[in-house]
Amino acid sequence: MRTLDLLLAVVLVVPGLEAARDIAGEWHGSIEVPNDAPLRLALHIARDGSVGIKATIDSIDEGGMDLPIDSIAAGDSTMKFEMKTIGGTYQGKIAADGSSIMGSWSQDGALWPLTWYRGEDPGNVSRLFNEQETLQRGRTYTQWFYEGKIPDLWTKLSPVMEQALGAEANLAEFRDRELQQMGKESRVLEESVKPAGALQVYRRLAKFDKAVGNVEVTLSFDARGSVAEFNISPLER
Repeated sequence: MRTLDLLLAVVLVVPGLEAARDIAGEWHGSIEVPNDAPLRLALHIARDGSVGIKATIDSIDEGGMDLPIDSIAAGDSTMKFEMKTIGGTYQGKIAADGSSIMGSWSQDGALWPLTWYRGEDPGNVSRLFNEQETLQRGRTYTQWFYEGKIPDLWTKLSPVMEQALGAEANLAEFRDRELQQMGKESRVLEESVKPAGALQVYRRLAKFDKAVGNVEVTLSFDARGSVAEFNISPLER
């Protein structure tokens, strides 16, 4: 099975358990995205026995859950972590009362202010993308993929999806490889739209010229209607 999978998890061991205890818990924040709504984030830091802490990040509006942090360090008043897969780092100062961490997020040479606030975001009620629009975009973007309209499709991907692929050329290579092995889509067997957490998922089951069995195509849309996940794979008979 071939899939573009963005959802990964990691457990991090951090020196200095006492400092880690100060920041263990749920945190929320957001990054201001130019010409778009703020990108909401959730940071989960939990004590891991007697050796340190573990932590993951959710990108709420893009449907990215348990995204990996590769290294993290916490001192008496500072915290720093790095996400190598997307080339991002965060550094901030922990408030004296432990209620917030004020700092900045750095990625691809750009710097954005990012303050974490302790507790779950009371506004984090994720709005699912419109079901009918999901169906229409699912059909359209699948057709773009088949026809090789990669530049058009690339503009519809979420930032996390773009970071995972690395470059538009990688999406084109993925498309060419898949269709070379499976051939052309000959018949659509069924379509559906179902929610999966914060994502609205378009699923398409089809026959392909070269594939022995059925092929499943899925596109997951975040609350803004961007493609947060894309999978195409033959089903086992």
